[in-house]
Amino acid sequence: MNTFEQSVADVLEVESVSLETDIRSVDGWCSLKAFGLLVMMENDWGTPLTIDRFLGLSTVRDLYREAFLTFAARIFGVAREKLDGTTAYASIPEWDSINHLRLVMESEKRFGTHYPLERIPELKVLNDFLIG
Repeated sequence: MNTFEQSVADVLEVESVSLETDIRSVDGWCSLKAFGLLVMMENDWGTPLTIDRFLGLSTVRDLYREAFLTFAARIFGVAREKLDGTTAYASIPEWDSINHLRLVMESEKRFGTHYPLERIPELKVLNDFLIG
């Protein structure tokens, strides 16, 4: 489990989750846990979500994507709205080779993930970073 998944598991008060875990299917799901996830996303991951946006998310992967895209926007120095999971390498001027490596290294540190060296050139769109 990466750092993000552990944060979600802690809020949901379960031992573990995977990226495919449906957050609303976890035992004991309630509005308090939903609120906890909203607070976690904003305070721990710098990703404020509106209630409407949150209601459109169903899995841990969905939450992770939101946190990762906000993180990538900070790395690139662009507005979060400029990015989505299909944003491709070099499709924006800010995503150059230096920021590509920076995104890899800093996301490994921030999210507790690991991208094998041989896989780094294969990370061509932002969704590619959402390993499971």
